[in-house]
Amino acid sequence: MSAPTEFELDIICITLVVLFYALYGFRQHWNFPLRRGPDYFFGVQVPPGFYQGSGTRWLRSYHILVIALFGIVAMALAAIVFTGRWDVLPLWFGGTAILITTAMVIFVAWTRHKLAANPPVLPSVAAPLESRRLGDYISWPVEALVAGIVAASWLLLLFRGDAREDWRNPVTTTWVVLGLFPGKILLIRNSFPLPPERTEEHYRLSEASRRWSLRYMDAFRWVVLAPLAFYALKHSWAPALEYGWLSWAFVAIFTGLCLWLIYVLIDQRRLTAMSRGLRPAGSWATPFRPARLLLSGGLTWFGIWFSGLILLLIFFRG
Repeated sequence: MSAPTEFELDIICITLVVLFYALYGFRQHWNFPLRRGPDYFFGVQVPPGFYQGSGTRWLRSYHILVIALFGIVAMALAAIVFTGRWDVLPLWFGGTAILITTAMVIFVAWTRHKLAANPPVLPSVAAPLESRRLGDYISWPVEALVAGIVAASWLLLLFRGDAREDWRNPVTTTWVVLGLFPGKILLIRNSFPLPPERTEEHYRLSEASRRWSLRYMDAFRWVVLAPLAFYALKHSWAPALEYGWLSWAFVAIFTGLCLWLIYVLIDQRRLTAMSRGLRPAGSWATPFRPARLLLSGGLTWFGIWFSGLILLLIFFRG
């Protein structure tokens, strides 16, 4: 069996990305402001009749933003296909994430600034008494496997790499993979306060959301890590280019990982069903601290991780 060509691998990757956007991306973003029901807009509590009044303008503005973002993503991908510039696909992948994430963060921040200037203050707050141990949420053998794959890939590239290496792939991939681990720790150690009413339901939702977020981070990490391992083999072990079955095995593994990621993302609907009628985190304040959309330390970690990714993509743009 002959190995797939670079062109065939690019087509497979594009097909998987288009599948992701079709099954999850556009559809999920389109309905995102309404996932907590008609009483909320992006987690901000709104008055009755909001979506029959000013809410229609807010929702229309958001839908225009979504159409524009995914239109830009589609046109950029079409330009790559028609010009044959497959070498810029990694930049397109990273640029797509940066564009959508940045636009959404700005829109949500503006929404909260305009609509949630004075969130309701609850007179009391609840908190779970049991402590959360890292081992209850993290598989240390899996973490060791991830670290081992990253280390082995770099050892192969540094000591057995060929002259055709492009360091953009291993550097950015390593940053993304290793940078997610502190985010997982932060997600386990920190939590939002629980409102005094329907506390048990809020607690179950909080735990389900935490475990879902960890599964999503793990699935995303493996989707990013698999190409790094294959890249290291291809550029350090000559037979990897000759064994067609090895390339097709990578395609099968990568496809399975992408489908796993899509499944995890679609499973978020379970959280949406659990959250119906419950106060979203960040939509209310306590007597002791203001409303906060992100976990304590979350903005700092995400800012460092995401800014580092942007800087690396800019640095390797050539």
